[in-house]
Amino acid sequence: MQAKFANPHAKESRAPDDEQESVWSGLVSRGIRATLARQGMSYADLAAALADMGVPETFRGVQAKSQRGTCRFTFFLQVVLASRTDYPAAWEKALTATQSWEQRASAVLQSELSLQPWLTWAGLAARLAEIGVFVTSKDLESQAKSGTFPAALFLQCATVCRFEGIGRFVDVSSLNGAAVDGQQRAEPHR
Repeated sequence: MQAKFANPHAKESRAPDDEQESVWSGLVSRGIRATLARQGMSYADLAAALADMGVPETFRGVQAKSQRGTCRFTFFLQVVLASRTDYPAAWEKALTATQSWEQRASAVLQSELSLQPWLTWAGLAARLAEIGVFVTSKDLESQAKSGTFPAALFLQCATVCRFEGIGRFVDVSSLNGAAVDGQQRAEPHR
């Protein structure tokens, strides 16, 4: 399950809108593929670079995750580091730390969110609901702290919170377009 719901088993969740989910997973895929293209890397190159980092991935696994865009944010971060692409300064401490990928993913998201210290988990959940992403604040906080959230959820948070530097991976106009589309789809459900 990808990004429209942070917890597909939550009772508060609504039925998924596959079309909207595919929009966000498409943006994740585009971000990964653009990163690889900028660095002149193939899927085979990425699989080899990930293996060198101690992340066992097959060519087919890398290709499938990259093309579907339904991966966790941990994989997105692995692509960023394996490709040696530039990343936002707010990610530096998390990505250079010696910790699990889930801890790094959590640290990147929390670092970005810390730039808006007034924003609560409930406030973030409300912002996400405005673009058709329905997740409880409890589920959002749990996934953010555990680092197990989908890459699409990170892009959704980046969109509603205006994370600086996200345009390195996906055009801000594309993120905004997906948000407007999600908002329009959510209107009948309000």
